[in-house]
Amino acid sequence: DERLRVRELIARETIKTTSMRDDGSSGSFQRTKAHRLVDCALDLHGNVVSSCLTNLKAPIPRASGSGVEQGGRLGTAPLRRYIDGMAQRQSLAVLCRDGHAKMTRSECVKANEIATKARNKMKNVRSVKRKDKVTKNDSSMKYKREDALRSLATHLSTVNNERQVVRAVSSGRENEVVLMGIGLATKCGGVSGTLKPGIQVLVEVTRLDPKRGLLEVKLVSE
Repeated sequence: DERLRVRELIARETIKTTSMRDDGSSGSFQRTKAHRLVDCALDLHGNVVSSCLTNLKAPIPRASGSGVEQGGRLGTAPLRRYIDGMAQRQSLAVLCRDGHAKMTRSECVKANEIATKARNKMKNVRSVKRKDKVTKNDSSMKYKREDALRSLATHLSTVNNERQVVRAVSSGRENEVVLMGIGLATKCGGVSGTLKPGIQVLVEVTRLDPKRGLLEVKLVSE
């Protein structure tokens, strides 16, 4: 439910409307009982499989940064993610004894490396697609961003705040934060490691130029 809560929070901060969709269209998202039911079922599946394999001292194929502490699941999307297919293969071999050989620890590490490499390539592809999408809608996006930046500049000018510190929430996308009350998304500097999705932080605005569409912030505190 935490994953869905963060997604809904980011959508509300960036879109600024009370009429939200439940399908994620155009960044809009609202949790429903159906979302929560499916989410709980997937969490239960991943936790049970992980506990069973751990109790039997079997190595687990898992992608980097996908542990339970990071909100990751195990083996819930085998048709979409290679590492989940490997996790289900290990589960069937160890728990069901379906005839396949149990994966060794080195094989699990190799699966992790393949999954990490594929994930990094997908990030690059998504980044290119996102830039292309922004280019196609450059005019409307530019005006919306300029308007939001002007709102931020006005807000900072009316607040007795020499360091220009504002509240923000982490979107979970490579240390991206969304300025709360403004709806602007930007990368956050000064971060050691990665920000947990949904965490609220204080950031200092270090560069702001509405006409050029520039905004830079750095982390003050979590």
